Amino acid sequence: MVQLLRGEQFFEPDFPMFLNRETESFRVKFHQHDFIELCLVEEGSGYQHIEDETIPVRKGDLFLLPIGTSHVFRPASPQTSEPLIICNCIFKAEVLQEILDWLPPNPLFSRLADQEPTERHWYQFQDKHHRFQELFRAAYIEYQQRSSNYHSMLRAYLVQILILLDRVMRASDASGQVQDTFILQQEKIGDILSHMNLHMHEPLTLQKMADTFYMSTSHFQRIFKTVTGQPFNKYLQHMRIQRSCHLLIHTTLTVQQIAAQVGYADMKFFHTLFRRITGCTPQQYRQLNR
Repeated sequence: MVQLLRGEQFFEPDFPMFLNRETESFRVKFHQHDFIELCLVEEGSGYQHIEDETIPVRKGDLFLLPIGTSHVFRPASPQTSEPLIICNCIFKAEVLQEILDWLPPNPLFSRLADQEPTERHWYQFQDKHHRFQELFRAAYIEYQQRSSNYHSMLRAYLVQILILLDRVMRASDASGQVQDTFILQQEKIGDILSHMNLHMHEPLTLQKMADTFYMSTSHFQRIFKTVTGQPFNKYLQHMRIQRSCHLLIHTTLTVQQIAAQVGYADMKFFHTLFRRITGCTPQQYRQLNR
């Protein structure tokens, strides 16, 4: 069951906008919300599970999540020396509607403000020059200090963030054949990830996957890492452990049954991998999240 987060849990009565910084862990539940969310990875690396996809994330990744998007961040490791820190800016669609006149014409922003369906359920960008990070940090400090007229200042920061997003989107649209090639690779990896989700319980090897999609192992591994940012085996392990976490919380299956459902017959290996990725045993994870 997906947890629903509502805006009234975060917003002040007279201001439907909220910012925070979170250190992500495996205790946060898969959730969706009735507001728009901008998430910037400020430190560390890990994964974001969005709908049925698993996306490797690193410092500088920015996500735009429309209303109703199901997602959760997970750190790459429970080690506190490299925490996954996310700065979140959430706001109601009505805030976006109010500031549309200040923004360049952008069909995506208009659809988000009107709460109309979009072509896809989420958007990812890369903060290559730390421009988003500067704006997010300034907005977060403004929200924490709450000086006079801070509501207006926060709206101004949101306008700047969205204008910068518009520029990034327009640059991506105009990048030519190189961008088209990358999009084709993304589409291919989308098919591969769907196959991995459906056949997670089977012995999925690099060679078998390459054969299934009529590629050499070297070509498969190259485009997989280019698009996902992770080698195939490491990505598959995190995908399986994430599914295990979901089953531990939402079913009464035994740990052995869950391990079998995600493709592990060797229980010693499963326990070792689960502890390495989440920082606790499967039984401890089930107790903590129930």
